[in-house]
Amino acid sequence: MEYGDAINSRAAERAFAIACRKIADGAQDLRRVAAEAVAEAYCVCVVAGEDAVEGTLSAIHANLIDNLKTRLCTAAREQN
Repeated sequence: MEYGDAINSRAAERAFAIACRKIADGAQDLRRVAAEAVAEAYCVCVVAGEDAVEGTLSAIHANLIDNLKTRLCTAAREQN
């Protein structure tokens, strides 16, 4: 699998589902929920490997978290 192949709509949907379950279980910090869900849903090459190379949260990893958090906020607003 190529590195870019690990970043796909299936992983994004899996991360969203994981995050929704965490929120349903009472989690409230959306940034933390998004970070945990991304870590669980995406290949280690995306979330940990690149971070290790850069020595910090990689731009790709941070973007996945930010996008998921935005999606969670949008979904919450649509429910209200």
